Amino acid sequence: MTCGGCPIGSADKDDQGSHTLCLTDHQNRSGDAVVDIKAVGTADKDLLAAVIDLGDRNRKTLGFLPQAVFRQAAETGTLLVAVEGRKLAGYALYGLPGDRVRLAHLCVDDRYRGQRVNDKLVEAISERHADRLGIMLKCRKSYGLEKMWTRLGFQMRTEVAGRGGTREPLVVWWRSHGHPDLFTDVESPALVTAAMDCNIFADLHSLVSRNGAQETMALAANWLVDLLELVVLPQLVTEIHNSRHADERKAQIHALMHYKQPELEQTDQERVRRQLIEAAWEDLGIELPRTPNDHADLAYVIQAHAAGVQLLVTRDEGLIALSPVAEKVCGVRILGPTDLVLAVDELTRAQAYQPGSLLGTGLVTTAVAAGQEQQQLVFLNKPGGEKQKAFKKRLRDFAARPDQWVRQQITDQDGRPLATYCHQIRDGELHVVLLRVIEQHPLGATLARQLLFLLRQRCRAEGVEVLRLSDPCLQRAVLEAAKEDAFHPTNDGLVALVLDRLTDARTLAGHVSALTERLGLTLPPLTTPLPAAAASAVEHAWWPVKITDAELPVFLVPVRPRWAYELFGYPEGLLSRDDTLGLSREHVYYRSPRSRGESAPARILWYASSDDTMGVSAVFACSRLEQCVTDDGERLYRQFKHLGVYRRKDVLEASTKYAGQAMALRFSDTALFPSTVSHKRLVDLGARYGQKVNVQSVFKISPDLFRALYEEGHRPR
Repeated sequence: MTCGGCPIGSADKDDQGSHTLCLTDHQNRSGDAVVDIKAVGTADKDLLAAVIDLGDRNRKTLGFLPQAVFRQAAETGTLLVAVEGRKLAGYALYGLPGDRVRLAHLCVDDRYRGQRVNDKLVEAISERHADRLGIMLKCRKSYGLEKMWTRLGFQMRTEVAGRGGTREPLVVWWRSHGHPDLFTDVESPALVTAAMDCNIFADLHSLVSRNGAQETMALAANWLVDLLELVVLPQLVTEIHNSRHADERKAQIHALMHYKQPELEQTDQERVRRQLIEAAWEDLGIELPRTPNDHADLAYVIQAHAAGVQLLVTRDEGLIALSPVAEKVCGVRILGPTDLVLAVDELTRAQAYQPGSLLGTGLVTTAVAAGQEQQQLVFLNKPGGEKQKAFKKRLRDFAARPDQWVRQQITDQDGRPLATYCHQIRDGELHVVLLRVIEQHPLGATLARQLLFLLRQRCRAEGVEVLRLSDPCLQRAVLEAAKEDAFHPTNDGLVALVLDRLTDARTLAGHVSALTERLGLTLPPLTTPLPAAAASAVEHAWWPVKITDAELPVFLVPVRPRWAYELFGYPEGLLSRDDTLGLSREHVYYRSPRSRGESAPARILWYASSDDTMGVSAVFACSRLEQCVTDDGERLYRQFKHLGVYRRKDVLEASTKYAGQAMALRFSDTALFPSTVSHKRLVDLGARYGQKVNVQSVFKISPDLFRALYEEGHRPR
């Protein structure tokens, strides 16, 4: 068997890991195989076993992938096979993050080399997911598969460093589905950051084989590059230096150089240790320390908390058992390697967005007073090479022109600064010359995304269509947030469009063309009609634009006043609530599992109903629907708790009415209507456009009715 002509086993031991692989010949020796392409379900046990066996037989090149990942793909319908009768010819395993397809495995049995099985699998993926922007994959450059991937319709987009000591480069390939792609990167750069304990690190870098280490090798998967960052804590460094095996110690010390070692904030570690011990006894009935190793385990949790790292990966079952306590006391979740790989997409979202943590805190936004330059030095970007002298001069220059610059900061309940930003409106643009967050803080990534959305809201309020980040030393957290928010590089920083328009694609394209020409940007043209995924991506990139002729469904979703307030701060004055940071970027709403045709991507119009606490009965906001998931209430709560104001009790109580099932609607980029639309007006408009409106449950509305309601909600008061 060959990999594009590359002998199997050519991958270095320390750089193995799952990456996209296609096994093919350069010659078609027996004609194209007559194969059927179908999705493998969990009930297809024999076929699923054959797929796992084929993957295992090619592990030297594919790398290790846990069987649970194959089973999860079968459950989600993202495992396709090519079969000839009862024979397995090949398979494709992929994920569906955001608005694109991420191809992890493309593998063909050696008996079917050169018979275009890989073509059929890739085409089947594109046909099934034609509404997505395209297919992304990563493949080792040394495999020399450029001709093959090009033949399959992929284009090179960039290179990234691979895993392992050799750091062999990976080529990122992209197969477009022909929709406008307004993002600078193929894949969201948001990282899941996880700290390793000594077992995980030794599994990856030991000179000898270790029992059970195979599970850990899944973390070295090349497809996880840019999605998962493994970091080192001081406790691990101490344990490596204390090793009594000289060769192992030397090898692992050398391996440490390839990992980031985050700085730890000053904390009362002994106090946190006592809290962990008390909680373990009260919540789990575990009396710590049980063994001498428990002292090291607690140190990992405490240091992860001090480093702002929310995940700890280990194969130690005793440490994993402490996860509920670690999460309760320190906000640190403890996972095994397989669980971490299975949940990487969910965890990427969880670390990037934590609006549930923002709501109800004592965070406040205040102006930065003159003379506070010394306190602002906490935002110095040392990793980016910024010099303290130059940074202080910039801060003094801003302070000297209060008539020109708006300077604000976000502080916690103790007055400690968490974020700072400085901006002005000039030449029809909102110029942001300073935007910093405390990256080590658990809410650092959340604040970066939140601030970008608040700045977009400022642009909308001021009638400005260009948001420009011209901070010369943007931090990594801000850069990642900006890339995810469709900012584009220019000669003077990063630029995003903020288009407050309700219009069709053709008219929008003409306006954007004139705007981008002035900015020196080249963006892909809009197609007509825009499929749902492409339209949703465009509306995210150019928020708050709404494209009237896009194939994007709209659902009217009723919500009780209590949850309307908790989620959106509407209606005002219902309860005491700290909402200094404005609306969250992303959130979740739970409802009955009975489907009313909900699908994602889509738009949501929110309708606040009336109850014993307050009578509202009005349409008041619009959001982007990103995901619909129906599942057991407990599992839904665990999956989405980082996004919600809902307590576990709320979700479980709601799901008991429906045999423990519920539906979660994950939504983002919510904007309140300047003018609410009353129930009477909603019914009248519905009648005008031939719809009898139902506000008792989720209700799909027509494009014409959506436009009418949106216009009504944005009329001047």
